[in-house]
Amino acid sequence: MSTLPRLNFTSLSSHETCGDIVEAFRLAAQSLGYPTRFTPCYIVPGEINILFFFWDVPWEHIEQHHPDCIVVNFEPMVHGTHAWNERYLDVLKRCYLWEYSKSNFQRHRQLGYRNADYVALGWEPGAAEILPLADVLPDAQQDIDVVFFGSLTRRRIDILEGLMARGWRVEVNRGRAWTLDERNGFLRRAKIVLNLHNWEASRVVEVPRLSILLRHRKAVVCELYPDSEVEAPVRDAVVGAPYERLIETIEQLLADPPRREALERDALDVFSHAFAPPLVGPAIDRFLDWRAQQPDRFGATAMPRVTVCLTVGDSLDAPDARDALSQSLRAWSAQQGVSLHVVLVAPAEADCLPALLAEAGIVDTQLISLPVACDRATARNLALAQAQGDGIVFSDAGDIPSPERLQRQAALLQACATIDIVGCWCDTPDGAFEFAERHQDILVEFLGPRPLQLSACMVRRSFLARSGVRHDPEFPVHDDLHMLCKSAAAGARFAVLPQLLHRPATLPSTLDADASAALAARARALVLACLLPKSTGEALHQIAQLYALYWPPTLNFAQDLLHALAHACFKPAAPPEQQWVEHETLTRALRHEALRLLRIFFDAGLADRDWLERQFMVPEVAQFLAPASNELPVRVFRHAQDAPASSLASPAPLQGDAG
Repeated sequence: MSTLPRLNFTSLSSHETCGDIVEAFRLAAQSLGYPTRFTPCYIVPGEINILFFFWDVPWEHIEQHHPDCIVVNFEPMVHGTHAWNERYLDVLKRCYLWEYSKSNFQRHRQLGYRNADYVALGWEPGAAEILPLADVLPDAQQDIDVVFFGSLTRRRIDILEGLMARGWRVEVNRGRAWTLDERNGFLRRAKIVLNLHNWEASRVVEVPRLSILLRHRKAVVCELYPDSEVEAPVRDAVVGAPYERLIETIEQLLADPPRREALERDALDVFSHAFAPPLVGPAIDRFLDWRAQQPDRFGATAMPRVTVCLTVGDSLDAPDARDALSQSLRAWSAQQGVSLHVVLVAPAEADCLPALLAEAGIVDTQLISLPVACDRATARNLALAQAQGDGIVFSDAGDIPSPERLQRQAALLQACATIDIVGCWCDTPDGAFEFAERHQDILVEFLGPRPLQLSACMVRRSFLARSGVRHDPEFPVHDDLHMLCKSAAAGARFAVLPQLLHRPATLPSTLDADASAALAARARALVLACLLPKSTGEALHQIAQLYALYWPPTLNFAQDLLHALAHACFKPAAPPEQQWVEHETLTRALRHEALRLLRIFFDAGLADRDWLERQFMVPEVAQFLAPASNELPVRVFRHAQDAPASSLASPAPLQGDAG
């Protein structure tokens, strides 16, 4: 009997329209051993439900089944589309999401995605009928020149009316859905099928539609640009053209029967070889890991033992310093449901410590008095050597945890044996720091401006024992970041409780900005090295320049760094089972950094549109940047309203580090 959970696939779209999409995912899961079923328009309680085309369902109808639901998005998320509505945008912010489009996935911050994976359609031969090549009608019997089906937006109508005005025989669904027999009949009789975007803002090539068309052995003319989001081999399965050249391209292909015949014969093989079946296996594993972290999966446990390693500065003479320490001790003393052990490291001359500890009422304390001053990292290592708890927390004077924080973090560590470090959201003067919840997202956040904070974490002591990870005295600042990055490189698995359970202290920096940025870059380089194991040391050093405080004010620097990023992300660094982080999640994080690089060089007047368009002539760069085409400093590959090229400014140092 299978121990894998049952997966219920359900859809609100008609089977005739989109059944092949749902079936591709179901068959991919079934091939992995998951028991599956398809129940249209119904969420089954007690099973893992995978929801397709729920773009007009309010969240409250899904929430009652959450977190046992995965919503699969197959809509281009741009203004004006039917999916860009208040209900669906709210669902996307709250649900666990599988996203079909890299462009949507790239805009996760704008769209409010909390827990999202990029899970493309892929190719599953048994998902729908494939027309045998012998059943393709001869050219003389194809009595329709062009077929198009889909919603009729203005830009689509203009192309279709333009073809009709030139006398071509065009068949359109004209605002109603064709039956499956009608659609297949029109496709069989057509010389060409047209595939073009419904909205100007979208550059996502609709692979689900192409899958249908190529299964029917059709010659396809597709709206296509160098910055279109599509796998590179797919470009060879269609005839691509920008919007303003679609009619001309269609007419040229209509006049070229041998080329159409070659596409009918070969395009399906080209298309299918570009894809594997949908990668639902790793995606389901990540969902189940996240599902195990949800509060309904574990409760309070029997008094776990936790050690808080608390360090104070060189002096407690100032009233503010004593108050900060006193508040922290009282907050730790108020922790519920744990056996608390506090190791306090402080200067020997701090005579107020016994009184502060007595006031806090912490029963199990250990005071380490330092006869000479030492750095914070060394003090923390001294405290760690005396730790007794299964969970370890590193704290500074001024940290204020919520009363339930330690109990919730310890309960998650006990419930999920594979998790080594569990954090929580932080309440700060700059607002809530809502860190990512899942391991792969947490890792790539170390490469961004707001990584997970160590003081918000509980670390499994057994992980520190087996890994040997310790604080590094070479880091007078960013030691916390460095400690977490070292832990990631040592194989730690992370989770975060999505609750505001901690208010961190504000620590003064003792280094200038240059030295601080250099240390932060060293810490991030550790994560880059483990996430990009196939990259050379030279390439990793080059990518780490993203986090330098200043950059050379030359286009060669920007171009070399952009190409290094694109090359590192062009293909997964290792087979899926060996990857430390889902590849597209890492690519998205580095793409955000590439956008920051481009914006800075454009703002400085050192780069212009012509230069950026030349970068797209490199296939690796085009594939890397295409999902961010709407976020580039300028819109590339538009035939109208082109702005004049920027003039080159005189060289000056460029501000690089984002924080």
